[in-house]
Amino acid sequence: MPKNITSVNWTATNLPTGLSIAQSTGKISGTPNVQPGDYTASVTVTTNYGTDTENITIRVGTPADWLPNIDADQVVNCTAGEAMTAYTVTGQNVTLTA
Repeated sequence: MPKNITSVNWTATNLPTGLSIAQSTGKISGTPNVQPGDYTASVTVTTNYGTDTENITIRVGTPADWLPNIDADQVVNCTAGEAMTAYTVTGQNVTLTA
């Protein structure tokens, strides 16, 4: 193990918007303000002994309140032998917005 580490500096590029890295600890924190998905960031650490750079994957998950949810206990009435009146199933986060 190296002795007398006198300087440490962490940096990162391509972090998802809203995230940052602490220069002295390498701790990545914040609130990602991006679409859910996998993001590749490049992290570099430099000490008085040298530098290393590696890619890491940051997986941003989908918030629960974004997930589709069909309204429960819907009842659709129809009669055998007769054309059914159109019925629209309802739910949350199921309408096109883009």
